[in-house]
Amino acid sequence: MKNLTATETQSMLLESRLTDPGNPGFAFRNSSSALFYGWHSHACHQITYARSGTTQIEGPDGHHLLPAGHAVWVPANTRHRTMIRNLNGVSVYFNPAHFSGCSTTVLQTFPVTSMVADMLFHTLRWPAGCAAATPLAHSFFQAVWLLCLEQMQNGVAGHFTLPRATHPSLIRAMDSALAHLSQASLAQALNQAGMSERSFRRHFYAQTGMAWQDWLIQARLFQAATFLAEGQRVTDVAAAVGYASLSAFAKAFRQFMGQSSAAFRAAPKVKDILKI
Repeated sequence: MKNLTATETQSMLLESRLTDPGNPGFAFRNSSSALFYGWHSHACHQITYARSGTTQIEGPDGHHLLPAGHAVWVPANTRHRTMIRNLNGVSVYFNPAHFSGCSTTVLQTFPVTSMVADMLFHTLRWPAGCAAATPLAHSFFQAVWLLCLEQMQNGVAGHFTLPRATHPSLIRAMDSALAHLSQASLAQALNQAGMSERSFRRHFYAQTGMAWQDWLIQARLFQAATFLAEGQRVTDVAAAVGYASLSAFAKAFRQFMGQSSAAFRAAPKVKDILKI
């Protein structure tokens, strides 16, 4: 995993021509390399689709998981950072001057039909810096935009979101848990936050809309999805994210992702797809 500095991230934005909103938009295939982009924003709306692999995007409201078969919406001028691992995907950018009507002003992950996925990849024929928009380009981007809005509205908002608190004491507890998921516990969270259990539970729910234990389970499954997408063994992943029982891990993962951990791990990887 290469962690890009702020300067390197900005250079990547310039290289990808994200400083130019495009007319009406543009697209490029995401790097399959393991990269961690620093905090940044751009003037375009962004929709990134993952055909395979797993990616995480962190925004002002928390972490967002982008599993295979899903897309993530990033509104224009939203500060975020992205961790890419083994991704076979495409990012499509829409100039806000040409596209409106989306009431979702926060990051959101949503499922995508195979037809819309094919259309997202088809936008690659219009890369950044291409000639002025043709009627075909504008009509196609408009169709993709409207279909993605429909898919977003039909999705379950927040399902792949790990909320972020703003209270410094809660942030300390969250950061400690994320750094040591295999040992994370309520007792450690209380120690990090310096709060009584009653106060901690009350403040945590008020800021995240989730109980601490539910948040911790989701954090563990986020990390598990990333490890499994890399091809790590299910038993190793379960232990690494804090599950002593393999059956408990398998049940939680299936409920969260809609498929077994073994099936998720066995999904085609970028290196395998490129050989086809």
